[in-house]
Amino acid sequence: MKQGHVRKRGKTWYYQFRLPEKGPDGKPDYDTKGGFATEKEAWAACRNAMKAVEQNKRVKPSKLTVGAFFDEWLPAIEMVVDATTYDNWRTFARAYVQPELGGTDLQKLTTPMLMVFYSKLLTEGRIKPDTNIVMYEYWARATGRGDQPTPQQIVTACGVSIHAARAAVRRYRNGRIPIAKPPGLAPKTVRNIHIMIHRALVDAVAWKYLVDNPAEKAKPPRLARSRRPVWMPEQATRFMDSVRYDRFYALFRLELTTGLRRAEICGIRWPSLDLGTGVLSVHQGRVVVAGRAQDAEVKTEDSARLIAIDPETVEALRVWKAIQDAERALYGDDYRDSDLVFTYDDGRPVHPDSIRERFKRLAAHAGLPEIRFYDLRHTYVTGALRAGINPKVVSQRVGHADVAFTMKTYQHVLPGMDEDAAARAAAHMLGGTPRTPPHE
Repeated sequence: MKQGHVRKRGKTWYYQFRLPEKGPDGKPDYDTKGGFATEKEAWAACRNAMKAVEQNKRVKPSKLTVGAFFDEWLPAIEMVVDATTYDNWRTFARAYVQPELGGTDLQKLTTPMLMVFYSKLLTEGRIKPDTNIVMYEYWARATGRGDQPTPQQIVTACGVSIHAARAAVRRYRNGRIPIAKPPGLAPKTVRNIHIMIHRALVDAVAWKYLVDNPAEKAKPPRLARSRRPVWMPEQATRFMDSVRYDRFYALFRLELTTGLRRAEICGIRWPSLDLGTGVLSVHQGRVVVAGRAQDAEVKTEDSARLIAIDPETVEALRVWKAIQDAERALYGDDYRDSDLVFTYDDGRPVHPDSIRERFKRLAAHAGLPEIRFYDLRHTYVTGALRAGINPKVVSQRVGHADVAFTMKTYQHVLPGMDEDAAARAAAHMLGGTPRTPPHE
């Protein structure tokens, strides 16, 4: 590569140097850039550009927009991320990033621009209509007139699915009044959008579209620490007593005694469950992508694990298996056999969203505080830690990345345990010595 030079053109300066490779036509190729206010600025930019070439970090000037880049990036990553992540990222890109930043040249995207974008998402980013409030307002007006609107009437008036309308009617009749959502997105959603943008721009750097990643120094909103809502043991017992004759009693018991993820518990197959030894191999699940349930591998390598099941839960699963075997015999050739543990009477796999809604309905019927199905996982972890089970064992059972994550997430459960550990350790080590020094 030959030495570069700078020259003045009009009122500004530009630099130029010869590149080591030739152009598409076989002739020498040059890197040229102008618009610098002074000769000194032009020389500094020239040296940086030549250094980038030497380090194989040069990017060709391009008018590729952010929108066009994401159109190229999304298909390229579809096979290397899990289905739910891809579905979420595609939604984030098309709903938020491309409409707001899509017309910007990718090479002109800056860290301050991303910070402004995140701020806007926090204050006015919500684009999906709050259909829950819309349905409730329609339902409240109708009931105020003495009418009892049917789910089908709600579908016609509010433009929602029949499934959403039925679930809404159940909620409102049980006194669960929705709270209007704010105009901005939740900090966690904005943070997830930042994670997606950061990953995309990492690839843009690798593909030689960018010199560096402007998302590297962009700060997403902080997440306020909040304790996850859980049930106390007596509430969990009350729930299990109330669903003793529900079709999925064994599913709910297994969830409360293992803390499996929803996708994991819906994806268990009989070959992975050894009722003789009471051991479950967790290595696959059923996830929801664009509303449809599909088989998938577990979330991470740490999620694949072997866990023991307590004897009473094993017995509940034995009873459930006998019921399922009887249904298989009853349906004969019409039975949709899939080896899945939890199915409907004709063998159809359970949809994870249906289990979530079923849980909400059963919990409300039992008169218990409203929590999500996913919070049963937190209920298990909290209960296990309070029962004195080693945090490392709990972490391994639920498939956390490491015990540090468990300790950080559930630190509000641990103070009493720490005090107990201190007292027990002191009693073991120094139990026979006086607790206070003698006074003179």
